[in-house]
Amino acid sequence: MLGCPLFFLFLTALILPSIAKEDPVDLIKRHRYEEAISIWDKDIDLNKIDEKGLRALKGKSLAYFRLGTLYNLFQGFSNAIMTGYYSDHISETGGAQHYLYLGQIQYQGGKFSDAKSSFEKAKKLGRAGLATSELADLYLFYSKKKLGEVTGEYSQALKDNAAVWQLLDLKGSSAAEIPSKLLATGQRSHRCKLSIQLRGANPSISEIEQSLKMVLDEAQNPEAFLDQGKNTQINFYDPFLLESLSRAYFTLAKLSNLKIQEQEKNFSALAGKFNTAAALAGVQLKLGASKEAFDLVSAATNLEAQLLKARALAAQNKIPEAKAILEGAAASSKSPADRRDIADCYYLLGFDLDKGLKLAGQAIHDKEGPNYYRTYANLLLASGQIEPAMQQFAKGYKIEYRNRIDQIDPEYMIDYSFAIFKNNKLRYEEIVETLYHLQKEFPACRQMHYCIQGISAGLARSFESQRIFRKGG
Repeated sequence: MLGCPLFFLFLTALILPSIAKEDPVDLIKRHRYEEAISIWDKDIDLNKIDEKGLRALKGKSLAYFRLGTLYNLFQGFSNAIMTGYYSDHISETGGAQHYLYLGQIQYQGGKFSDAKSSFEKAKKLGRAGLATSELADLYLFYSKKKLGEVTGEYSQALKDNAAVWQLLDLKGSSAAEIPSKLLATGQRSHRCKLSIQLRGANPSISEIEQSLKMVLDEAQNPEAFLDQGKNTQINFYDPFLLESLSRAYFTLAKLSNLKIQEQEKNFSALAGKFNTAAALAGVQLKLGASKEAFDLVSAATNLEAQLLKARALAAQNKIPEAKAILEGAAASSKSPADRRDIADCYYLLGFDLDKGLKLAGQAIHDKEGPNYYRTYANLLLASGQIEPAMQQFAKGYKIEYRNRIDQIDPEYMIDYSFAIFKNNKLRYEEIVETLYHLQKEFPACRQMHYCIQGISAGLARSFESQRIFRKGG
């Protein structure tokens, strides 16, 4: 959303006559990021970068950033759906696994007291297998640590492979700290290994890409399931999966841009088009490095740099300075696209929403389009104006295209569906249908479709619906 005009300017810089069957620039515009990456890969030799390779590397960095943003949106929506789904099951037949997975969702959301309670119940119920028992004990310790009730590191011996890898991840270990003889033997272990490889001063692009592929290949399958009899299988998905994928893509975007920054001194014409400092600042913000992001664009005065600086300052709790930058940018804004981007920044930072609404309203008055509807709708929703927000979302969403990500941005689909989920239970079937199509394109978000299908069916109250509710999709 933010910075879309610059995004397409970057794409223009990437266009070259190509012998590929499909143009990767066209693929990325149609939201087929992995396909674009696979084509650009053929043009890159990291040991000897030429102009064609540098363009391809820039393309990959853009695709990685978009995928990181998409999976970040998936993560927030998934946590909301999974919380409701597993809570509903707990109210009926809560077992150790239910409490383990609900506790992990609560832990990820910073609700450490609730998480502690869930893990204590998981431990008390017991009889759920070694992995559930050890993971519950492990997460209980770190929940207490977050609450200041214990100190140090977890010291109990672990036997389950997934629990061993999860301990390394929770401790914040880097790739260099992985024991040489420790192998990853399952989904949780592979996901934790990926998460660990993202840390450290010099992560390896090739190792991250290799682990990422394995995690994606496994992601559509449940991490565990509970078979309570015929037609009553309950699936459990790793609550940290989508967050780890998002961070992996952002890290690859960062590493790619660092490689570009290192090489572009040899290609001055491209360097002027790529604006790598701003691209790096954007991804550093996503990775939580606000000071580094600010330093990268501190001397720049264009609108993109101003908005990046405002976000970096807000992340450092320097709210007055961030507000001053946005107000100055708004006063000098000259185009609908500028006003939309400034309004979007107000939404992302969550303050002065009335000023963001005014700018978004002006922008949409002068120019309409999905990106404009989305910004305006998100601001209306954040301001508590639910019905007007839903009307704006509907304007940019053609329901007959919801099975075509080349026609509707999947980020738009997620924002709109999340808005429906939070505000209108009677329309849950629409979310089920949308997520069905999204999980075909992005199989790792299968957990979202599975859980919303169960919630939606559970609301219907019929015998058949209750059977589906227990079985899932």
